[in-house]
Amino acid sequence: MAVGGQVERAANPPPTTGGWDGGRSWWNHDRDPAVSAAFRPGGQVGPTWAVRPWPRDAGGRGASVTTWLEAGEQMTALAVGVRALLAEGHR
Repeated sequence: MAVGGQVERAANPPPTTGGWDGGRSWWNHDRDPAVSAAFRPGGQVGPTWAVRPWPRDAGGRGASVTTWLEAGEQMTALAVGVRALLAEGHR
């Protein structure tokens, strides 16, 4: 993710066959928003979208949601949708 900052990734590199071990995370320079993802055997990917708009206020509260998707067409469709959403902000 490159929203107002650099892209960072923390995780194991994906293996050469299907999925990856552990989790992967992406965030901007102030870590808001952040996306992490886990891969389940059987081809499911669970991206978790998290926001913490005021990390120092209100006890650092935030919100997150995880959506489980099939790691093929559903993931591709999600990536296309997110790319279009982010591009709208640059018009």
